[in-house]
Amino acid sequence: MSEVTAAIEILIKLKDVKPAVSRKLIVPVTIRYDQLHVLLQLAFGWTNSHLYNFQVNHQKDLEYVPYMDDMSFENQILADQAYVYPDLQKDEVLNTYDFGESWEHVITLKRVLAFDEIQGVQVPSCTWSRGANLAEDGQDAAYALPFDRQSLNDQFALWSHAGEQMIRADDLGLLPKLN
Repeated sequence: MSEVTAAIEILIKLKDVKPAVSRKLIVPVTIRYDQLHVLLQLAFGWTNSHLYNFQVNHQKDLEYVPYMDDMSFENQILADQAYVYPDLQKDEVLNTYDFGESWEHVITLKRVLAFDEIQGVQVPSCTWSRGANLAEDGQDAAYALPFDRQSLNDQFALWSHAGEQMIRADDLGLLPKLN
């Protein structure tokens, strides 16, 4: 079998938060920014109640946004029109969520995975975590909720079957058919 990249492992750290909060996820190589945003909301226990954007460190003047309005700038691209992997190959990606609280996630590419490396692995999935789910509308640790990786992976399993084109490691339908 060829070494076709099927998934990527990414590390997401909440910036400037103590104690540290981070998650390691395996996601499809074909994931778009809007899809990654949904996974981040689930991974950090939030409700998608605020605006967000993504910025790539090597292109600070470019940002990926959920929608365009009359105030849109030339350097904005719709989040559903761009893929995460090409940017992560070059540098870290910064996700800002809730411009009032300014939650910042630093996203780093840890490794790429071929189809044969994800056999029996749910994609997307959370493989490692540190820290609790902090309250979305305040950085007070007193309102943190315990993180439950199994529950998150159950949510990821439901999400991956919700009509999005996600990769399932036990279904190699994306590989060319052999005659």
